[in-house]
Amino acid sequence: MAPKVFNQDVLQHLANADRQLFTHFGLGEAVEQPFECVHHAFEHHAHQHPYTFAVEDFEHKISYIELNRQANCLATHLRSKGIGPGSRVCLLVERSVFMVVGILGVLKAGAAYVPLDGNVVADKTLNHALKDSGSSLVLVLRKFVHRIGETPIMCLEDTICESPYSTHCRKPEDWATCNDSAYIIYTSGTTGVPKGVDVMHKNVTNREFLYSPVLELDA
Repeated sequence: MAPKVFNQDVLQHLANADRQLFTHFGLGEAVEQPFECVHHAFEHHAHQHPYTFAVEDFEHKISYIELNRQANCLATHLRSKGIGPGSRVCLLVERSVFMVVGILGVLKAGAAYVPLDGNVVADKTLNHALKDSGSSLVLVLRKFVHRIGETPIMCLEDTICESPYSTHCRKPEDWATCNDSAYIIYTSGTTGVPKGVDVMHKNVTNREFLYSPVLELDA
């Protein structure tokens, strides 16, 4: 028996040819995802290519193995602060190696990140996003610390462990599931109050798997 088409009542208002096209393209083969969570895909790639450079900015570049180690270290530190599944952590950053370490550290801790560009976001939008998302902590670059009010902060430059001999960089126990939030993205708010969109891990991994042949990503 064919699966039910979502919102059949809406389809009844379409022309018969359009309804058939919608049904045909909407009932593709179900394919099992190779990774349940976003950071699982990263960890797999880091294991496959440990010494390949993963991220580079104007000042730093970092290999997959070192990026994974630093993210584990940050995740462990976040867990010690009570951050885990259900938590939301704001990232007030700019495009950089620190940003990527922050994203992966939050995901490995089991929490969701709320990304905001410290060079662009207005104070009004920043304050709204912090309150609306319920962020319990802000991971922030040193240059943006002055923009945070009462929300607890953690300065990325001071927190990320760069020593390869650190004993605190073991991967924390993985508590995240595919149905957990990966990140909350906010609209610009130019037409009103910025709105947050909650994106789950399975939404991201499904899209990654869909486009992996185009992007030449290996599973």
